[in-house]
Amino acid sequence: MSKAMKKHSLWWAMGLIVLVSVFADVWKADRARGPRTFLPTGVVAAPGAKSMVVIVGSDDVDLSNPVPRTVRPEFADEPHADMEARMNPAQIEEMVYKALNMDTSERSIREVVQSGDWVVIKPNMVTCPDGEGIHNAYGQQSWSRGTNRGQDHWGQDTDLRVVRAVLKYLIEVDGDAGRITIAEGGAEWTKVGEMNTSSNQEHDGWTAHWEPFDNLSYVDIVAEFQENAKGIPVDIVDLNYDDYVDKDGKAYPWTDHSPTGDPIPVPDPNGTGVTWFQREEGFYVSKTLLDCDKLINVPPMKTHDIPGVTTIHKAYVGTYMQNAYGSGWGKMGLHGDGNDKVPNGFMDMFSYCPTDYAVVEGFWGVEGQGPQTGDDVKLNVIVAGGDPVATEAVVANIMGFNPYDVYHLHLSAAKGFGTWDPYQIEVVGRSIEEVRRPFKKPRSLAAGPMGITRWLVNGPYEGSSIDEDYLGGEGTLTPEAGEVTNGQPWQEAACDLRDQSTLALGATSNRTQYGFTWVKSDAERTVKLTANGDDRIKVWLNGELVGSSSRINASVTLNEGYNALFVKVTNQVGASSMKVLLLDEDSNTPLGTEYVLSTPTTAVEEELAARPGAFKLSQNVPNPFNPSTWIPFELARSGHVRLTIYNLAGQKIRTLLDKELAAGVGYTTFWDGKDDAGRDAASGVYVTEMTGDGGVFKQTMKMTLVR
Repeated sequence: MSKAMKKHSLWWAMGLIVLVSVFADVWKADRARGPRTFLPTGVVAAPGAKSMVVIVGSDDVDLSNPVPRTVRPEFADEPHADMEARMNPAQIEEMVYKALNMDTSERSIREVVQSGDWVVIKPNMVTCPDGEGIHNAYGQQSWSRGTNRGQDHWGQDTDLRVVRAVLKYLIEVDGDAGRITIAEGGAEWTKVGEMNTSSNQEHDGWTAHWEPFDNLSYVDIVAEFQENAKGIPVDIVDLNYDDYVDKDGKAYPWTDHSPTGDPIPVPDPNGTGVTWFQREEGFYVSKTLLDCDKLINVPPMKTHDIPGVTTIHKAYVGTYMQNAYGSGWGKMGLHGDGNDKVPNGFMDMFSYCPTDYAVVEGFWGVEGQGPQTGDDVKLNVIVAGGDPVATEAVVANIMGFNPYDVYHLHLSAAKGFGTWDPYQIEVVGRSIEEVRRPFKKPRSLAAGPMGITRWLVNGPYEGSSIDEDYLGGEGTLTPEAGEVTNGQPWQEAACDLRDQSTLALGATSNRTQYGFTWVKSDAERTVKLTANGDDRIKVWLNGELVGSSSRINASVTLNEGYNALFVKVTNQVGASSMKVLLLDEDSNTPLGTEYVLSTPTTAVEEELAARPGAFKLSQNVPNPFNPSTWIPFELARSGHVRLTIYNLAGQKIRTLLDKELAAGVGYTTFWDGKDDAGRDAASGVYVTEMTGDGGVFKQTMKMTLVR
């Protein structure tokens, strides 16, 4: 082939590559989503009161026999050998009782469990102590597999002494339960006596005597309390061998791997309009979990290389009915759409039977590349609460994670199961700072860190020059929501739940848009800033240019207080988006930082915000909206609150809220654009009316629905 022909062919090849690239971008653009509703920080979830979380440490001075919370430095590499930090069943029982008694909220375990309730206690039991013929999903030893130190993996499973103490409390102190069941579906062992279990298997998770937990077994615990003075039946249900149910209520035995009915759609128990995250058709669900009245979740503290932390919510992987999907033994079906979708899956599972109360134990936990290959941690704390989101947020903070980074907490809050807003969480007992023991983080997280999920956005402007200033002062502005710059308003926008921290900016070619947020830091700190945009992104921090490229990686210094973060995104063709993260040395959002959109306030104003002195109904976000929106409000005093939607003719469209709420900031309620009969409201202007304080307070706010 001549040089001329080769050159001609090369130009054709290059042209083809460009055409394919443009087509791919335009193809994505046709499917691109624009800015979506922001991720709420205070969704009203029943009962709507401020969430109380209790922390008890083994060194609390009022305990009858306090012991150190962590091992001594000389035992850092051999934590199992430090006997000073070991605890016996009586000491653990005292800590559990203290935590449960200290919870005086409307969501305490005593208020949660009502007369005659069938209560399920769900521990976390991934592995099982080694023994003859023990089946393991990975064909390896189960109890000691994967630890860096080659030790038995005590932090993998819930301490049986905590399960025993919770069961005893429900019988002896509360006494209202009509039945108490310990239920779990282990991932790495099979049950003795079942058809899928070898005849020479000597024990399973229920019958094994767990040496580090004072040789207790679950069958021994049930036997101990079976004949109790209250006459409450106590039993065990292995969820792997439980009947599962389809959407029509038909039950199938675990041996049936081909159900004929459709799975159950994912429920939306708090009416948020946020439904499935992974499987649109839903799941087949354990009959026990569907039939029980209350679920008490008792997980340990562990790290995990997918969601970061695995405590309350991740424990629902154990409820996955793998036999219904003919997927063999194990929970890998939740990984079917990719590891990054696993949190979506276990949040779907959580929705069928949400945690009514959680008792999280840290007597032994797992840090590092957990849960299987991490190392054991000694912590000696109990964290308890009736709000599963708030409780896990506190646990994550104790473990050294910024709760903001835990993707599934965003999902759970958006579904109305609780709040991770620190202004809505009352921590009693020990403080988080007193008991915090930062865990070694996984090397990477499939579902995180979260990055910045909420922005003020301005634009789009015609043109895609990264150097042209479309605002007249770009990089130096500190806008407010609703403020107009160059004829364009600054509007709140946020990432779609399933897109995590990638903000979709629309699908119009040859456009430029801007974003802004405040970064609040409790101290001066150096962090890593990473940013990418389609096609280029430019970033300023406190008016200083950080970088300009398709992807930015830079070390920046946050000042103590508020820092202005300003970005510009240019797009030549197809869909446009951006993603910005601030990371610490563990590639997580640093503790002590938060992202806020409002103008910085003084310390006095912040204190007043934490203790509001007025009722306040704020503008809905987004506005205009289609099809749904969030409505923020604050309460100066506890009392009855009503939020009602009217059209401009004064006709009532929807009652969103009509209940008693505790005083607080950060409340948010949701409107899905439907009337009280479930019909779609027409496009137009609507009025939200908020009344409170016995009718003394009344405020209205207009919002626009555009179909």
